[in-house]
Amino acid sequence: MSSQVRLRLLPRARCLFDEPVQVKVAGLRSRQVVTMRTRSTDEKGVVFSSSATYRADGRGEVDLERDPSLSGSYVGVEPMGLLWSMRADTLHKRFQKTSSLNPHVVKFSVHEVEGEGRMLAEATNERLLIGEGVSRLPIKEGNIRGVLFTPPGAGPFPAVLDLYTFGGGLSEKRASLLASRGFVVLTVALYGHDDMPKNIKELHLDYFEEAIKILRKQDKVGSKGVGVLSLSKSGDLALSVASYLAGVDATVWINACSANTALPLYYKKRQIHPALMFDFSKVIDTESGASIVKYGVKDPLAEENRATLLPIEKAEGHFLFVAAEDDLNWDSKAYMDEMVERLKHHGKENFESVCYPGAGHYLEPPYGPYCPSSFHGVVGKPVMWGGEPRSHAAAEVHMWKKIQEFFRSHLSCEATHSIKSNLVKKRTVVAEEMSSQIRVKLLPSAKCLFDEPVQVKVAGLRSRQVVTMKTSSISEKGVVFSSSATYRADGKGEIDLNKDPSLSGSYVGVEPMGLLWSMRADTLHKRFQINNSLNCHVVKFSVLEEEGEGRILAEVTNERLLIGEGVTRLPVKEGNIRGVLFTPPGEGPFPAVLDLYTLGGGLSEKRASLLASRGFVVLTMAVYGYDDLVKNIREVHLDIFEEAMQFVKKLDKVGSKGVGVLSLSKTGDVALSMASYLAGVDAVVWINGCCANTAFPLFYKKSLLHPALMFDLSKVIPTESGASIVKYGVKDPLAEENRATLLPIEKAEGHFLFVAAEDDLNWDSKAYMDELVERLKRHGKENFESVCYPGAGHYLEPPYGPYCPSSFHGVVGKPVMWGGEPRSHAAAEVHLWKKIQEFFRSHLSCDETQKTSKL
Repeated sequence: MSSQVRLRLLPRARCLFDEPVQVKVAGLRSRQVVTMRTRSTDEKGVVFSSSATYRADGRGEVDLERDPSLSGSYVGVEPMGLLWSMRADTLHKRFQKTSSLNPHVVKFSVHEVEGEGRMLAEATNERLLIGEGVSRLPIKEGNIRGVLFTPPGAGPFPAVLDLYTFGGGLSEKRASLLASRGFVVLTVALYGHDDMPKNIKELHLDYFEEAIKILRKQDKVGSKGVGVLSLSKSGDLALSVASYLAGVDATVWINACSANTALPLYYKKRQIHPALMFDFSKVIDTESGASIVKYGVKDPLAEENRATLLPIEKAEGHFLFVAAEDDLNWDSKAYMDEMVERLKHHGKENFESVCYPGAGHYLEPPYGPYCPSSFHGVVGKPVMWGGEPRSHAAAEVHMWKKIQEFFRSHLSCEATHSIKSNLVKKRTVVAEEMSSQIRVKLLPSAKCLFDEPVQVKVAGLRSRQVVTMKTSSISEKGVVFSSSATYRADGKGEIDLNKDPSLSGSYVGVEPMGLLWSMRADTLHKRFQINNSLNCHVVKFSVLEEEGEGRILAEVTNERLLIGEGVTRLPVKEGNIRGVLFTPPGEGPFPAVLDLYTLGGGLSEKRASLLASRGFVVLTMAVYGYDDLVKNIREVHLDIFEEAMQFVKKLDKVGSKGVGVLSLSKTGDVALSMASYLAGVDAVVWINGCCANTAFPLFYKKSLLHPALMFDLSKVIPTESGASIVKYGVKDPLAEENRATLLPIEKAEGHFLFVAAEDDLNWDSKAYMDELVERLKRHGKENFESVCYPGAGHYLEPPYGPYCPSSFHGVVGKPVMWGGEPRSHAAAEVHLWKKIQEFFRSHLSCDETQKTSKL
């Protein structure tokens, strides 16, 4: 029945971090009891998980908005309980997602309660930290280091300075989410980020004054003053900013102190407040290893500490004070009460306050894992943060809405900024007039080969106009791939991707072909497939307004051909050979290459047709799952590859004495076998393969040459995305029991080009390459070259195609992670493709004597 069980996340499985989802299960037996689980990994590699037991109704359905958890990480009706109840697999770890570009990927699954807890259904929730169209701009201006987030549309928008953390470094999560709700937000670091010092001994208000100036001068900012958002230690910084600096109209203080803490505070090179310090003798240790530091903070109202109190009564702006009653970091509730009383004493009414019973210190945007304890930067060890998970989660939901309402109420974007509004209107009119003049050009031509770069240029924009560049394409399987990047035009209203940097989007920085290689599928675990050389890769480039609804200003189509002009394509069905032969135009002679692109079944023509377009006769062949070949195989026979070589060598236009063999992944060991056992293999390119015969036993002339090196599936590592890491499941070929699988490449007469990606997650290509090189050296061989690509993943292909992080693995039978970082992977493919052609030309000589002998 498991095939009928369905797990749905509504309204959709992809949403913002701060949005709830409705979790529903259907297709169970009537009244069936199941376990619901979630699992995720944060930026630090810490695994978080939760589980809860549910009973289906009479129709075999579970709805977390209606049905109670019977046991597990929580009990009762908690629609988002599986998210906020997630706990780390090690003590004292806080869930960390600091970069807005990294989504919170949560794997939901349904399991049988009986037996071994067989999985019945699963779904992946991709919880984004940054909304559609929000621009992300790293700031490095004057002393300021941070990131500016701007909503899509013309604005004007309220401006907020986010002082998220005082723990060093930079966190973007809260700022990017707030920007996704219609605020221009600048989040800044104080130390431990970029070129800033690792630690500081004092604080200067001048820094925050400079940040406010940067924020207020942004075109889309419409509020007269700015808001300040804080948490913990940055709460007293926010109070200082509101008390001493002009233009702060709204301050949100969350679980902080009423006095200046930890470090002395300066302004214009003069100390304005000493620091309220800690008495570490009053810190209470607990059996968990985390301490309670709440009682170690000295009393700010004591006479000797009154100089640390901040004069909030001088502030002109409004305050929202937020205190958690169970805060164990310090007594936030008492500090809030003191400030409210003081403002009342001065006849002030510029404040609101809210208190949350049962909540702890770290109140953040909702639906993240609750944190009971983690490392404290000032104390230097783990501390307890307080709170009860359910109450804490409810407080975060309420507070997040409250913050947005407070800022909207006190950061007006109305008539005070009519001049800016008029400018926006004028710009809109100008844009309407100019859009017909905007041109996007692909140079030297909009029609090119798949492996050729194009120069992307835009002209006719306004001076310094910010626009979004987008690409979209559909693979042979009907999967949509797309990318986007934000660019700013120069003074002449022009953009050139060869020299201008992307400010945000699918990539940042100067990347001339970034819009192509950064394209991602609209569904998880899909690899871009164009296998038939007659189908070209059609990419639509478009330029869109950054403001409003993102109106298209210009577009152009790039037709990226897989086969060059004059190259002949001949399907081959001769003897046991099934494949396609590609021959360049002209008389030749040309070098001959056998392309073993894939052993995953079927046939792929892309690499072979592109190589033929560069002056090689190339035969790409299928081993199974194609034409009249068997659907699956249990063994591999070298005889079929020998037959293919003989077929290629007799072709009229072939001028090389021997042939080259081009491989990838599993076919890498097939290529090594051919070079070791068959005559006439002069050049082998081994890409991310193994040094042993893998997966299937290898035969030649009906005799077994090598058994297969197998997988230990128990060592496969599942990830929260639903794709597994199989790298560690391959058995060790050097272990005594597996040495019969090693291939005797030292017998080969031809030359090798070994190519390994350092971040290959399919298997340890780099280690296998090192073993091959070491073995050849040990035998006195010099017939090899090797190249290693840091940051590249498993699937190294002809350049400028979409990078693939994960897809279905034929042998493993489920999606796997391929590894690599997109930018590094793309650069590796450009270098490798040239290297392959140079290698084959160097070792596949086409002497006229060879052509004459054929004639």
